[in-house]
Amino acid sequence: MRSTSRLVVAGLVIGVGLAVASPSFAQATGANIWAKGGCADCHGNLAAGDGDPAYPQGPNLRRTALQRADLREAIACGRPGTDMPYHAAGAYTAATPCFGITAGVPPATRKGGALSVQDLDTLVEFLLTSVKGQARITRANCALFNGGDLEAPACAEFPR
Repeated sequence: MRSTSRLVVAGLVIGVGLAVASPSFAQATGANIWAKGGCADCHGNLAAGDGDPAYPQGPNLRRTALQRADLREAIACGRPGTDMPYHAAGAYTAATPCFGITAGVPPATRKGGALSVQDLDTLVEFLLTSVKGQARITRANCALFNGGDLEAPACAEFPR
């Protein structure tokens, strides 16, 4: 009897863990952080920024060559001297060094949203799993940026 109860509890724990770790959960959360951080303002609504005349300054993140660590640092710390703002809460401090700098934000470095460590990690995971390397935007991929709505007007032009 006790072993059966343990198995049931273990199964529930594993099931909940899988549900929370499922791509749809991570994608929805990542898309929400994308919106919260104002990323679309430069990279476009679907992260293909430089292909859209309305968003000329942000590069196309679907074609980025950046790997996880560099992508995270670019989002957290921005790109000093460029239009890419920093988004890490406490960036350029001893608690959150950027490019080895801990003595304050360098001149000509813009502030973006204040994202937590968890938000940054979730956003990077979203970009790596749902954006990077996906040059062909599908309706399902568009829906990730539109609350999961496959019928969102912004997604009508994309194939299913």
